[in-house]
Amino acid sequence: MPTRGPAASVDAQSVFLNVPFDQEYNPLFLALIAGLAGLGRTPRCVLEIPSGGHNRLDRIFSLIASCGASIHDLSRVGLSGKLKVPRFNMPFELGITYALSQITSHGFFVLEEKAFRLQASLSDLNGHDPHIHDGTPTGVLRCVLDCFGTPAKAPPISALETLTKRLAQTALRLQREHKTEGPFHPYIFRQIEWVAANLARRQGLV
Repeated sequence: MPTRGPAASVDAQSVFLNVPFDQEYNPLFLALIAGLAGLGRTPRCVLEIPSGGHNRLDRIFSLIASCGASIHDLSRVGLSGKLKVPRFNMPFELGITYALSQITSHGFFVLEEKAFRLQASLSDLNGHDPHIHDGTPTGVLRCVLDCFGTPAKAPPISALETLTKRLAQTALRLQREHKTEGPFHPYIFRQIEWVAANLARRQGLV
C-alpha cells in the first residue's frame, strides 16, 4: 500500500469536531459551532463525508489533516444504542489525530463532561488534561474560549451565548423542515455552519 502523508493544504482556522451524534448532545454541538464561529474559526466534521465506501477512513484522515486543530469530546464512555455497545469512533479518531500531531503542527483539545473521569476511561492520555464542560452549552463555550481565545480576540461569553441561542432557533427550523430530531445531517450541518458565520459577523464578533 502506498505511503500517504498529511494533507498538503491546511486551513489553520478550521477545527475538526470529533463529538457524539445524539439528541442529548444537540445543544452542545450547536454551542461548539457558535463558539468557533464567534472566534472566526470554521467547524468541520465527518458529516461532510459520504457514508459508506471503502475509502471513508482515508477521507476522515484527510479532513482532520486539512484542519489546523481539532476538538475531541470523550464524554460518552457508557454503552449506547439498541445493541448497547461502547462508542469507539471518538477515541479512534483521537488516536489518528494524536499520531498526526506528532508529525505536523496540528493541535488537538480533549473535552469531557466530568472531571477526572478520563483518567479511568483513557489512562494513556494522562498528561493531556481535558477541558470540562459540565454537559452545558455555557460550559462548552467556556472550553472553546480556553482552547482558542486570545487576549486580542476573545469575545465575552455572553455574546457567544446570544449567538448560540440565535443559532439554535435556525437549527430548530431546519430540523422541522427536514423532519429530523437533530442537526447531525450533512445538509443541516452545512447550513448551520454558514448561518453561524453570518450571525457572528452581524454581531461584530469577527
